[in-house]
Amino acid sequence: MKFTLVAVVLLLVGVSFPQDQDCSVIQSKDLIDSSAPKFDDYAVTAPKRDVHPQLDVASNPIAKTYRTVLRNEIRKGPNFAGYYRVAAWGCGSSCAMFAVVNLLSGRVITFAGIDTVSGGNFLADDFLPDAPGEGWGFRFRKNSNLLVLVGTLNEDESKQGAFYLALKHDRLILIHQTLVKKTCPR
Repeated sequence: MKFTLVAVVLLLVGVSFPQDQDCSVIQSKDLIDSSAPKFDDYAVTAPKRDVHPQLDVASNPIAKTYRTVLRNEIRKGPNFAGYYRVAAWGCGSSCAMFAVVNLLSGRVITFAGIDTVSGGNFLADDFLPDAPGEGWGFRFRKNSNLLVLVGTLNEDESKQGAFYLALKHDRLILIHQTLVKKTCPR
């Protein structure tokens, strides 16, 4: 979001990006993949009852370290896969960490090997607009167990793109990825 604002300001004052710098900016068109999973293919039904769990701080090391942000997120209710909450919090100017909380048990779920999602070179806020998520790097729906991470994983430029995770039995499983492949002149 910040990058988008900076780009708009620069354009308004008449500054343009050099041709080779445009090449390094990742846009929604760079993430289009006809074989990518669809939210409707992972549909779930939300339970009718309200859920107000206690955070299970023993379920995951992230739960103890970030217990305040996770408890605040739990209070907001489900936003993913029926009775789960995707919680995201900042870890730098274009960096976010995340966890998923099971609102029936309070259990905290993370994906092994992914600590951060960053979007320094991403200008793709309009990617998957039918799943707004609650942050620039995350796309999800309350009625689907598909979670899409959009950005650079763990600040590793070889892992830039859209990463599709499915929630199954309180585990996040990588089911598809669309890596960005751009060859920019040096």
